[in-house]
Formats: sequence, structure tokens, C-alpha cells
Amino acid sequence: MDALYQKQILELAKQSRTHELDINAPLQASCDNTTCGDRVDISFALKDGAINNIGIKVRGCALCEAGAGLVLAQFEGMEQDTARQMTAQFTRWIGKEQDQVPNDEMAIFLPVRDIRNRHKCVLLAFHAAMQALDQS
Repeated sequence: MDALYQKQILELAKQSRTHELDINAPLQASCDNTTCGDRVDISFALKDGAINNIGIKVRGCALCEAGAGLVLAQFEGMEQDTARQMTAQFTRWIGKEQDQVPNDEMAIFLPVRDIRNRHKCVLLAFHAAMQALDQS
């Protein structure tokens, strides 16, 4: 993997360790990747339809942590419908079903597009966030 991308991914992974999970948050979910053992727990609230106070706990690889860091960076303050659309677009892009990257920050995962068995690692926090939104 290109050194520049790797450095950016590791920086994003570091961000996933900065927001503690809130076990009292109204919306919570957990997702597991049974293939590799990664797990993401997420918590947040909705305020006026927007995602707020995201907490996250990751037990997984750097790509899983980086995906969680991206969720933190992108979803805080975002309307839930926009978060759902962004998740769908990112999933299609990383799976090579669409060519246009949803936004510049997601482009750091370009090298991962060719490593199909790592897509779930990157997307696990997105899936957890969507499960939590399904509770609202």
C-alpha cells in the first residue's frame, strides 16, 4: 500500500480511539466481522434529526479503526438521511460498483478497493451506525 495512503489511514485509525462509547446513549449497535474477528460498537444520539455525540469502540485492525475514524469525522452533526446515502455511496464505491468517490476523505481508501476481503473491515463502523439509526 502506498506510504502516503498508509499514513493517512493510520491517522484516521487514531481518531477512532478518541470518542468513548456511551452505554447510556439512546442509539447503540454492534457489528462483528466473523471472518477476521473485528468488532465495532457505536453509540450516539439524534438532535433535530442530526447525529450527535458519537461514541465508538473498535476491536480490530487498522483498517477497521480507520473506517470508524471516518464515521466519526463524517457523521457528527450530519442528518441521518445524508448518513444513510453516504454509507450506500461509500459501499458502492469501495466495492467498485461506482467510480466516483463520495468525498475526498474517503479517497484514502483507494488502495483497499482492490483487496475485496478487507472491504468489510473498512465498512464495519458504517454498518454499525446504520443499525443504530434503524432503532430511531
